[in-house]
Amino acid sequence: MKNKYYASGLGLALLVSLSAVLLNSVIAVQPVRSAESAVADLSAARYLERVTYLARDEMKGRGDGSPELDQAADYIASQFRTFGLKAAGDDPTYFQNFELTTGADFGSKNELQLSGENLRINEDFVPIAFSNTAEFEGPVVFAGYGITAAELHYDDYQGINANAKVVVILRHEPQELDPASPFNGTDFTVHASFINKAINARQHGAKGIVFITDPNNHVSQADTVGEATRIEESTDFGISAVQARRGPVMKLFKDAGRDLAAVQKKIDANLEPQSFELPAVRIRIATEVHRTRKTVRNVVGMLPGSDPALQNEYVVAGAHYDHLGLGDRDSLAPSQIGQIHHGADDNASGTSGVLELARLAAKNKQAFKRSIVFMTFAGEELGLLGSSYFVNHPTIPLENITAMINMDMIGRLTNDRLFVGGVGTSPNFKSWVEDFNKSVGLKLDYSDSGFGASDHTSFNAKKIPVLFIFSGLHADYHKPSDTYDKINAQGAVKVLSLVYPMLAKVANEPERLQYAQVQEPQPQGGGAGGYGPYFGSIPDFRDDLKGVLFSDVRPDSPAAKAGLKAGDLMVQ
Repeated sequence: MKNKYYASGLGLALLVSLSAVLLNSVIAVQPVRSAESAVADLSAARYLERVTYLARDEMKGRGDGSPELDQAADYIASQFRTFGLKAAGDDPTYFQNFELTTGADFGSKNELQLSGENLRINEDFVPIAFSNTAEFEGPVVFAGYGITAAELHYDDYQGINANAKVVVILRHEPQELDPASPFNGTDFTVHASFINKAINARQHGAKGIVFITDPNNHVSQADTVGEATRIEESTDFGISAVQARRGPVMKLFKDAGRDLAAVQKKIDANLEPQSFELPAVRIRIATEVHRTRKTVRNVVGMLPGSDPALQNEYVVAGAHYDHLGLGDRDSLAPSQIGQIHHGADDNASGTSGVLELARLAAKNKQAFKRSIVFMTFAGEELGLLGSSYFVNHPTIPLENITAMINMDMIGRLTNDRLFVGGVGTSPNFKSWVEDFNKSVGLKLDYSDSGFGASDHTSFNAKKIPVLFIFSGLHADYHKPSDTYDKINAQGAVKVLSLVYPMLAKVANEPERLQYAQVQEPQPQGGGAGGYGPYFGSIPDFRDDLKGVLFSDVRPDSPAAKAGLKAGDLMVQ
């Protein structure tokens, strides 16, 4: 009996073992699901659910440095964890921490004194957040509108010396009410901004700048201060700057025998600058600005590659998850600053795209020989700060990143039209995109350039091939009305149906992608947008240095011909 049962037990054990071997063999020989077939599992409902979470009222627009941005980061990390992605931030977390400037507070030493008369802060004048912390007393020069526009043959600083002086300038631009003005009339050009005028004054040696509203075009408005300057950015631009009521300042002109209204009329009549010194007038200006620094987080998760020989190379799928919070200087609805700028399309749409791609990739993890890194950035709205920080402090070897695909605003696809940028940064990109699009059916617009106003720029500057996926601007961009109910979730799934096979293609190519330098078109005459001179440097965008760090310099540009190169820091 014993031998009988032993034999039966042994036979059963052998049968179980043989079955396990056969089952493993079946599993081993099962073909890896193709990327084109895997996209059938993309879910518009799941995608919209994530957009809705990130863009709901409770998230208060996910402003950089806000608790709601931290909540969004925790949510993204929890999704990565659920998918089974490996944490790839600051070891051993999904987060990469970095600091950025989110605002500024004014200290007690903010003063404006006009020939011995002290003006009242917040009533007669306000300091501007981009001021440095400094104090200066010296002579005064009137510099018209404070504009130097070489392309328009106009320079308010011609014939005057502003070095080591305080400049008084008018806001806005000449011929403000004339739609035929070369300054674009009521539309204004870049020369009208407080920041550009302050930079121009500093470049002419001025130690301080006083802005006033002109006495002609805005005479019917209350002579108040503060409203126009409160949305200015808080980066230190190296000059003491204030906005003052025109009443007290115009008294200086009257005492000097000058009629400021008449002077302005002469400037506007024929665009002839009317700048001059104010003899015997001295202005004391003091600004004290304390900048607020907050820690924010990039969120980084990794799907390890299935091929041991290639898994130490990486393909990045990224998007930024921050937005404008309650609105700031970048709001395109200035009257609605203080309301929630929801940022559903910009860029809850791209972030949700990263999450949906990560879910699908993790479900088909054997399909990727190289590792896929899913990354969402903070600080994009303040100047690509999160992606810039990552490429300068990578949590994976930067030289092993073979490509980066960036999705920024993919949620409002209209008429199936999609913009794909960066196709010139690697030789095969365009043909691959076109091949995969045969089954998707999108109407594609292309750009070779790897530079642009989104996070792929930071990677392109490091000579990494990039693709930029973008469904286009719309009337709700940077306004409170960019809400989740306007998202085209089915359209976003079509976009992801193109991106997912591209991820797989790059991950599985036997040879890693080669980077191609795109010859950027150079502006004729003016710079980008038609304003100012063309220089050719690509800023690094980080905000913790005294100066501008070049992440790259365009070939054959004036900057390149002058010998400037990537890594140089321009301090003056």
